[in-house]
Amino acid sequence: MKSTAPYLLSAALLSFGGLVPMQSAANEAAHETLEAESGPHIVELFIGSTYADHHGHREHAFSIGGQYRYALSHRTSVGVLAEYATESLDAWVVGIPLVVNLGDTRWQLTAMPGAEIEGGNTEFLFRAGVGYEFEMEGGYSIKPEINVDWVDGEASVVTGLSFGWRF
Repeated sequence: MKSTAPYLLSAALLSFGGLVPMQSAANEAAHETLEAESGPHIVELFIGSTYADHHGHREHAFSIGGQYRYALSHRTSVGVLAEYATESLDAWVVGIPLVVNLGDTRWQLTAMPGAEIEGGNTEFLFRAGVGYEFEMEGGYSIKPEINVDWVDGEASVVTGLSFGWRF
């Protein structure tokens, strides 16, 4: 029987937007000004950890990755991602993330179809995630995030920080 967890998590993440408090008009104006001055290109470096049920065992690995996105609007961006989980997992994740800002907040939802590449084997992957982006002057940002990857009926949790630059 197929797991319904990906669908339930996606629904929970989408409904979570209604629970997030909205920013004030002054904060939103400052957010849009920073975004407009910085440009539509977003590059992020991810550093974190992956926790996975791997071949019947619970595994933990250091993860590092990079992402490029293009902002289609101030609420939506799409791009490419590559991430490597070290040690016992020794696996690459690649995909095409769609990132949506929740309303007028800095909360972001990620939905990503992709692939997990491990030991010469490639399997379909779906990632759903949530993060909160702290923007700084000069187009820089820091985003704590949590993602869940589903591959072949197994779920992995990926947590960490993304360091971004918008230009």
